[in-house]
Amino acid sequence: MSQEQDRAFFKNFSFIMIGLAALMAIFMILGISFGGISESPEKATAEVMENTAPVGKVQIEGDEPEAPAMVESTEMAAAEKDDAGKTTYGSICVACHGSGIPGIPQLGDASAWAPLIAQGNDILYEHAINGYTGSSGMPMPAKGGNPSLSDDDVKAAVDYIVSSSQ
Repeated sequence: MSQEQDRAFFKNFSFIMIGLAALMAIFMILGISFGGISESPEKATAEVMENTAPVGKVQIEGDEPEAPAMVESTEMAAAEKDDAGKTTYGSICVACHGSGIPGIPQLGDASAWAPLIAQGNDILYEHAINGYTGSSGMPMPAKGGNPSLSDDDVKAAVDYIVSSSQ
């Protein structure tokens, strides 16, 4: 009886192994036919190098710095201000001004922001820096509830929201 069980086990095991080998062959054919393998190793290497290129460079004290790309200083300052405003908005302000909470003007909603923008940037800066409770009863906490933000970061965020909501 044990020889019969051994034969049955070996037969079932063989079928399973043949089935797995067939599935592996099918998956390999599908992978090759749908672009899973690059045409040449050189092209694949170039793609890998491009996709894994460093995004920055460490400069060690004493090394000669690389010359930066020439950019107009006003363009650079404006870009940095926009980036600072977008970053501050994305980390703090979006919690309220991007969440759809009723009574809070949302980023990009020109009709909700129009009367606030009409008051002028100085009023918007003051409300964002010091806090404010509007007619809806929803409070705007000072500096969005993050006292470690600088006034310049808050102003940059206000400028970003205004420019995105007009």
